[in-house]
Amino acid sequence: MHWAEEPGVSKKTVEPSNNPEDSLEYRTISYYSIPVHIAVFTDTYTPQINGVTTSILIFQRELERLGHTVYIFCPAYGGREGIDPPGVFRFYSIPYRSEMMHEQRIALPISRGIWEFPNLKIDLIHYHVPHYMGAYALILAWIFKKPTVHTYHTLFVKYTHYVKIRPSLAVRFVKWISRIFCNHTDRILAPSEEMKKELISYGVRKPIEVLPTGIDPPPPPDPSYLKTLRARFPFRKKLLIFVGRFAREKNIPLLFHVLQILEQKGLPCHLLLVGDGPDRKRIEDEIQAQGLSQSISITGYIPRTEVFALLSCADLFLFPSETETQGLVLLEAMSVGVPVVAADAMGAGEVLRDGRGGTAVAATAEAFAEATYQLLTDRSLYHEKQRSAKEKAEEWSSSAMTIRLLSLYQTTIEEYRRKRYR
Repeated sequence: MHWAEEPGVSKKTVEPSNNPEDSLEYRTISYYSIPVHIAVFTDTYTPQINGVTTSILIFQRELERLGHTVYIFCPAYGGREGIDPPGVFRFYSIPYRSEMMHEQRIALPISRGIWEFPNLKIDLIHYHVPHYMGAYALILAWIFKKPTVHTYHTLFVKYTHYVKIRPSLAVRFVKWISRIFCNHTDRILAPSEEMKKELISYGVRKPIEVLPTGIDPPPPPDPSYLKTLRARFPFRKKLLIFVGRFAREKNIPLLFHVLQILEQKGLPCHLLLVGDGPDRKRIEDEIQAQGLSQSISITGYIPRTEVFALLSCADLFLFPSETETQGLVLLEAMSVGVPVVAADAMGAGEVLRDGRGGTAVAATAEAFAEATYQLLTDRSLYHEKQRSAKEKAEEWSSSAMTIRLLSLYQTTIEEYRRKRYR
């Protein structure tokens, strides 16, 4: 496998264009590199819906569009995954016994993918979670002498409430296991600068590159569907929206207090919660206990096109989670011109640090309510945030991020070969 130009072929002169796919860098990678065979190992994939799955699907699609081959190695979900396309290898798995982790699977090393791996002509292994599938990825890389890349998506130290051991011990274990995995990998990808700093603080010594996933252009909303939505959710009040997994680390109940503060300020709003997850029952109980049933609606999991349709109806996107490593969902909201108020932490805070497209504030109900009130009552400020939201979203295109990913693949493969054969 080579990344150099073909012998006797010179690069073409490319006229300037506003289309990123017409750029010299994009066309050079598309036309002058032999296709790469990438093995992606992940503990989460369809039908499970989360940020890691979204990231993998976006990069998979873009890489294949450029002529590269992506093989997916992931858990089976008890038959819920349906019929997979060629190139997806499922591992027999069992669910966790914990109710809070029932969506997650323990992948066992039982899969035809293990036996077919030597015949796939893999150039590089890219694994996405430092867990069972990540361990299998590193073992196969060691056996078959393949370079490895790891994307560290999740701030696991904020997820220790899922395990029944002392919190301080759980945090130490997470940092230790993260350090072990990362330091046995050739290159680590972090979705934000904050996550990179976090990994360095764990003692990770291998090269760390910052690479967000990037987003797709939003699908145009179906006018008839929008009409149906407005009938289902009478938007007589200002509409606030949250999209994400219903889990404790997402900090969703903070938004209930925001609603109450806005009501006291004379700005009644309706909150739309789009998603589902292990914390849904607790959230529903809290909504009932606080008497907010008439001010909050829950959609459950819905198709992606419907998510964008709902976003296009909203006035503001609120995101109180302090654990997001890249804030992808914020950018999706911005892509349809919805300004954002988010917790000033990790990737979400980094996305909004320049003030374009929204506001990053402390993760308190008072701070969220004040920022929301200011945006919804200052028309000129709102329109400026709306304009810059769309502008910023365009800068984070999935095609541009895939070009950067291919460049990092190239560097990793070349460095591994030099190290191995010197």
